[in-house]
This record gives sequence, C-alpha cells and structure tokens, in this order.
Amino acid sequence: MDPISVSIGLGIFAAGGGLGWWLSHTNAAMEELSDGMVLLQEAQASTSALMGKRIDAIDGSINKLVTGFEGVRAAHPQLDGTILAFEALNGDSDSLAALETLIASIEIDADHKTSPLMDAGPAKLVISLIETIDDMSTLNPIDSRKVALIALETGRIIRAQELLFQSYQDLPGDDLTLSILEHCSILSGDIIQQRHWLEARLLLNPDNPELLRSHAHLLANLGDHGAEKDVKRLEALGLDTAADRSLLSGLRDRAGARSEALEAIESALAEDPSRSDDWCKRGEILFALNEMPKALESADNCLELDRQNGNAWAIRANILSQSHGRSSEALKAAIHAVALDAGGCELIMLKSDLLEAAGEIEKSDIALEKSLGRNPNDGQLRAAIVGRRLMEGRHTEAWNILNATPETVIHADIFVVEGRMNLAKADHLRDGSGITDQSLLADAATSFEEALAIDRESGIAWLGLARVQRLLGQTEKAEETLTRARRLMDDEDPSAAAESALLALDKGDLELATQHIDAASIRGEGAIMSYVRGNIAARKGHLKNALTHFNEALESDHLHVRARLNRCSLHMGLNNAQAALDDANTLLEIAPGLGLAKLRRAEANMMQSQWTHARDDLEEIVATAPHHHHALTQLAACYIAMERPEKAEAPLNEALRLEPNHTDAWHQRGLLYLDWGREDSALADFEAAVRCNGDHLDARLHIAAIHHGGNRFDQALGAWRGVLSIDADNAVARRRLEECEMAIATM
Repeated sequence: MDPISVSIGLGIFAAGGGLGWWLSHTNAAMEELSDGMVLLQEAQASTSALMGKRIDAIDGSINKLVTGFEGVRAAHPQLDGTILAFEALNGDSDSLAALETLIASIEIDADHKTSPLMDAGPAKLVISLIETIDDMSTLNPIDSRKVALIALETGRIIRAQELLFQSYQDLPGDDLTLSILEHCSILSGDIIQQRHWLEARLLLNPDNPELLRSHAHLLANLGDHGAEKDVKRLEALGLDTAADRSLLSGLRDRAGARSEALEAIESALAEDPSRSDDWCKRGEILFALNEMPKALESADNCLELDRQNGNAWAIRANILSQSHGRSSEALKAAIHAVALDAGGCELIMLKSDLLEAAGEIEKSDIALEKSLGRNPNDGQLRAAIVGRRLMEGRHTEAWNILNATPETVIHADIFVVEGRMNLAKADHLRDGSGITDQSLLADAATSFEEALAIDRESGIAWLGLARVQRLLGQTEKAEETLTRARRLMDDEDPSAAAESALLALDKGDLELATQHIDAASIRGEGAIMSYVRGNIAARKGHLKNALTHFNEALESDHLHVRARLNRCSLHMGLNNAQAALDDANTLLEIAPGLGLAKLRRAEANMMQSQWTHARDDLEEIVATAPHHHHALTQLAACYIAMERPEKAEAPLNEALRLEPNHTDAWHQRGLLYLDWGREDSALADFEAAVRCNGDHLDARLHIAAIHHGGNRFDQALGAWRGVLSIDADNAVARRRLEECEMAIATM
C-alpha cells in the first residue's frame, strides 16, 4: 500500500474518531441539557401553581372587600349616595338614581320643621344634583317631597313649590305635603295660596283644633266673616278657649256694627231722600235690629220711589206676616218679592205658607212647583220643599222631588232632608225584628254623614245622626254627637232637648229625661213633647197617664207613627183590644209597609180570638221577614189556638234557632209538647224559658204542676216557692206548697 493511501486511511480514521468523540460529547451535553430543561419545567410548573393559588387568594379577598363595601353602602344610603353623586357629577352615573339614593336617609315624616334634614356635605351634593337635573317627573311623591325640603332649606322656594305640586298631584290626600305647601305660601307672602292649602288640610281633618284656629285668624285678618264658622266648630267640639271666644266676639262686633251703618244711611237720606236703594238698605238694617215699624216704613218709602225693588217687598212681606190680621197684605208683598227674584228660598216658602193659610192649598203647591222649575239647581229650596212634603205626610211626592235633584247639585240641606226621609222610611217599614230596622237606619246615617262632609256646622245634621245612633243602640256615640248638635243649634229650638230626653230614657235615667223634656217645653209644647212625656210615663208604669200624653201627641200630629204605635201597645196593656186594633189599622193606612203595625194588629186580633185574621197577618210578616222570631212564635200560638198543633212546631223550632233566648218561644213549645203528652220535653222547654227569664210566671207554674203531678214533691216544693217569689198572693201555689210539705212529712 502506498504511502498516500495509508495517509488517506489514517486521515479518514482520525476524522471518524474525532467525529465519534464529538458526537458522544454532544450527546452527553444534550442529555445534560434535557435533564436541566425537565428540572426547569418542573420548577416553572411549581412556581405557576403557587402563583395561581396566590392570585386566587387575592381575588377572593378583593371580592370579599367589594361585597363588604357594597354592604356598607347599602347600610349607609348617605355614603352610597355620596359615591353615586360624585360619579354622576363626573358623568359616570345616573344623576336621578344618585339623588334618590342620597335622600333615602331623610325621614319619611320629615317636614319644614325638621332640622337638620341631613349632613351638610350630602346636602350640598343634593343641591348640585338638583341644579343638573331638569326633569324630576319620575320621582315618587315621597322623594319629590324630600327633595323639595332640601330645596326649601337652601332658600329655593320656587323649585321647592314645583316639586311639592308634583308630589301633591300624585298624592293629594297627604297632609304633610299640604302643610309644607302652606308654609311655602307663608314664606312667599301669598295669603290666597295659604288659605287654599289650609282649607285643603281642613278637608282632610275638619275637626283639627289647631287648623281651625289658624284658619279663623287668617280669615279674620282678611276680613272674611267665615272665621266665625271655625270658632263655632271649636265651640261645638268643646275645645274653644278664651282667645277663641274673644276672636268670635270681635268678629260679631265687626259684623254687627249696624248702628254706624244706619247713621251713615240716614245721613245720606237726609241729603237726598230720593234714593230708593238707601231706603231699602235702611229697612234691612232696621229689620235686623228688630225695629219692625221703622223697617216697614223704610220699605214703604222705597216702594213709593221704586215699585220694582224686590228686597223692599221681601222686607214688607216678612214684617206683615208677623202682624196679626195683615196676612193678605203679606201675601201680596210676598208674591211681588218672589216675582222679582228677591228673598230667596225663605220668601218662596213664606209665599206658600201664606197661600195655604188663605185656604189656597192648590195654589200653594203650584207656586212651589213653579219656583223649583225656575230654580232646579237651588239645593236649599228643593230641600225645603221636600221637608214640607215630608211634614204633610206626602212621602211619595217628597221622594220624587228628592230623586229629581240634578247630579250637579251638592248641598248639605239636600242630604239632611234625605236623612230625614230615610228616618221616616224606617219608621214606616219597621218590623220590630231589629235586623230590618238596622239596615233602614244605616241609610239615614249615610245621608247625615254626607251632609256633615259638606257642612260640619249643621246642627240639624248632627241631631239627625245622633237620633240614628240612639235608635241603633249606640248610646255613647249618640251622647257625644248630641252634645255637638246642642252647641250648634239655636237655644230656642226644642228638638235637641227632646232628643236628649229620649236618649236619657234609653239609658234608663228617667229623672234626667224629665229634666230635658221640661227644659224643652219652656220653648213650647208640641207633638214631640207629648210623645216623650208619654214614653217617660209608660216607663214609670203610669199607663193611663202615658195614654193621655200619646193622645195629646196625636191630636197635634195625627201622622206621628211612633206615638200611635206606643198608644196601640198601651191599649193592649190595658186590655183594650179594639182600641189597639183601631190604631193598628190606622197605622197601616198611613204606612202600609209597617210590619210592626201589622204585628200589633195580629196581636190585637189574638186578644179577641180572631185567630184567622191574626194568622194571615203573621204569615205575611214571616214571608217578608223570615228572620222575625217573635212573629214566628205568635204564628205558632195561632196554630195551637186553631187546633192545628202539627203546624206549630216548625215555626217554634225556627224561632229558637234564630233566637235561642226567646222566652215566649220556649214557653209556647213547652205548651205544645204538654198538649202532645210529652211531659219530659215540655218540662225541659219550660225550664229553658225560666233560664231566659226568671220572672216568667206561667213557665214556673207549669214546671211546678208537672213535678207535682208526677209526685216529685221535693222538686215541686222548690218550684212552688219559685212561683210565690214572683206572685206572693198566688192561692194555687200556696195551697200546692202546703200539699207538698204534708206529702214530704208523711214520706
């Protein structure tokens, strides 16, 4: 082998060896690097996991911090609102939402007297928000009022009023808003608005003494005589003070300075006696001063100058109607006055009275119809005519006139007369069951309450409500209401005193009832006086005296339903069945629907053994009022008397179901069972009757007789003694008692 080949081979061997060494060394380095990378990856993974845990912990802490902060904001609306306000002012949040949140800390019953409403810082933010918000119409009425209070506190009265108006429109019955509006009107010096808001508050709280005093003083400062109405209401409530009475005295002095006015008028007439209006004014002043001759002279002087002066004719009519023997002149004057639309409702009714007094009853009615036709919206006139028809017993006509009232006519007198009509309706439809009577009286109460909603100084409305409350058995309410009526009504009106007597009678105080009716009679006698005296005498057990009084009442007013009903009952108590029957028949002619009169007629017929007639009336009553337990009991008594006992048990069972304490029903059923030979059942019913009324003599007699007949002498002995405790002179009971004692002694 040549040297060149050897060299080449050696070179190739050396190069291969070097390459192998390099590859081996490189492989070791790569393995070492791979191991390092694995270690590095493991370290990185561990570090990443650790970082993840730390980040999760930080995230949880942040969430807890945010949640806690949200809780703090929720618990402190002012803080929350402060943050939202800053965001809103920077344009990053809703300004209205921020405002609502910020004012949430203000108390819901805060008003213009509350100070401070909120801290100074949040209050400034509220003002800043108010300045940036143009439309706050979406605020609820409470929030509108709160924002208004902040505005008011910072002197922004106009903005406060705008927000309060908004609140009032959404919540018109809120007294708090009204009181702040009233305060705003005082600050702005607007007396008219002050009066408006004060009267709006009085509509919500008509008997609030502070509001009444504020209103009275405001009206007095305005020279409005309506202030007297407020003081009178305080007087009616029994809450008037010396200052209130002083104000009332001043008002009356101011209103009653007629002497100065009279001097001025007479001075003017001395200079120029040809002024008819001055003569008329002089006549009005003199009439008010009760100087009738001079007033008539002035009216005549006026009419000599001006025959078409209606007020002068009205003065003349009023004066002559009070003068004996001059009614025809008064009628002519009244006709002139009404024709000239003078004198109002008073002259229209006077003209009607004078026509009736002259025997022109038909013309009187026609005159009223024509006047009402010309003045259909005159509530006072319509009420007066309805009241006239009511007094005349022309109830159908009265209801027709009342029901024809236009819907636009809202007058206290209309509701008062409606209440009176409902009371009369109750009197004409009573059945004595209590249930029917209550529903009828409830209508009357509603009418009087509506009248008082319009005019709380209507004494007659309070009197009517008191009467309803008394008839419903609400004696405490009736006494309070009646006290208010007496304070408002004229001292010369005996109605309140008569009602007081009836209330005292219902409470069992006969002495007080007598005192009230004696006081009322000083102002004149009448049907109501005799009626009350009759009730007092009847309650005292003086039946004949009571009968005399009821006779007097019916002589004065033959349409007095309650007086005739009471007289009917008295006749029955005096065993005068025919007289009772006559009264019952008369009542049914006056009021065909009067169930109580029909019941009295049935009972009067029962007294005369007219069982068929009695049964017919009682069946009609039960058909109309199936809840009438007394009528059911009396119907059963009729069946028993007519020897139809099989028809008696069902009505008695129904009566006892309706009224388990009805003594007569137990007694009647006991008689029925006794007639059937069912002594045990009869005895149980008689004992139930005695439990209901321990003084029921007949039931005790039957109990004693049953025990005696069954030879149960021990029980009979006690029963006969019970009879004698009620009727000590009962000969049968005394004889039977001796028999029991002898029987027991020989046993």
